[in-house]
Amino acid sequence: MKAVGEERGLATLEMTLMIAILVPLLFSILEFGSALERWLAQDAATVQAARYAGEIGGDGAEVRSLLADQLRASGIDPGAATIEIAPARVGWREPVRVSVSTQYRVAIPFLFTTTLPIRSSAISRGEVNR
Repeated sequence: MKAVGEERGLATLEMTLMIAILVPLLFSILEFGSALERWLAQDAATVQAARYAGEIGGDGAEVRSLLADQLRASGIDPGAATIEIAPARVGWREPVRVSVSTQYRVAIPFLFTTTLPIRSSAISRGEVNR
């Protein structure tokens, strides 16, 4: 027969091993879910900025302001984002591309800490007849 102390020690060992496995798994789900939410918000802001860039005929302060406002509303610092709008001027039905790139820090206890690059890109057609 096993002594009560042996069973208690075995339960402690099992609990310790499960915590070492389940805590990183739980944090992984939370961190990568948060990264996905950030990417979706950034992507939606990029699409909206591309449509607006096509509407006004290319790159402009209005487009960058709209994009900065949308990113800020999503909890993303627009100052830390890399924004490219090319070409600067477009005519009727010419493509304009808006690209946004940010970094997201992921920290999972007991495993690793890294930075994920999050990139979004959208293309729209110019609506200005030049």
